[in-house]
Amino acid sequence: MGHAGHLERLVGDAGGKRFEQARWRPFDHRAGDGAELAVIDGVRHLVGAPGLLDVRLDLDVDLELLGLLALGVAHAMPALERHPAQLDPVGVIHCANCSPNTLFRVVRAATEDDLEAINDIYNHYVAETHITFDDEPMSLEGRREWFSHYAPTGRHRVLVSTADGQVTGYASSSRFRPKPGYLTSVESSIYLAPDAVGRGIGSKLYAALFEALEGEDIHRAYAGIALPNPASIALHERFGFKRVAHFSEQGRKFGRYWDVDWFEKPFGD
Repeated sequence: MGHAGHLERLVGDAGGKRFEQARWRPFDHRAGDGAELAVIDGVRHLVGAPGLLDVRLDLDVDLELLGLLALGVAHAMPALERHPAQLDPVGVIHCANCSPNTLFRVVRAATEDDLEAINDIYNHYVAETHITFDDEPMSLEGRREWFSHYAPTGRHRVLVSTADGQVTGYASSSRFRPKPGYLTSVESSIYLAPDAVGRGIGSKLYAALFEALEGEDIHRAYAGIALPNPASIALHERFGFKRVAHFSEQGRKFGRYWDVDWFEKPFGD
């Protein structure tokens, strides 16, 4: 064992076969000088003085296992005996200032169980803003029908962000137009819970979404932004979108007309 400047790998043993994280990630054990790496029960983990730590990993991981690692109780953890296919696919895991009362912020594929929270987030923007031109709340039945057009793989997906087990936002890649010639184009959308705005969650969602779509048969992504919305414009430009069209007074809501800018992101160019 030696002092750990990096969290080198997360290693488990599934039926005698090891699987591991391919890339190194910075690790900062801020509470003391004695952080070390060790292998106990076939799992590499961190040992050292108790305290706070920051970990950001991009991997497929067992969430219970990672929680034990981050909270410093890996010595009580049994050997990991799951096959890799049983692990929870995770786009982003961020543990900041972990304590026994703090769970992980996770970006993952949406499920049926998330639809009520997704609908509550969306209906806030229906009632309170011009960001969507819907003027009546969507029903849960309507949300289930909407969700039937998405899948965990392929061009059309929905990802959610969660904190302490609660959905804080979602992002989607949807069919751009129904005609088959448009199949290689998608329309991306993102909505955050009001108390999640300004915390970097939108960037994590879009990063995970566009990484998930890499390798799919997609040529362009589009986003329509009702103006004004400088935060959304900045987010889309950060991910390579460029404004390609401006429509004046394209939509009417709250008794007035709103302009819309359309943004385009190339894939595979």
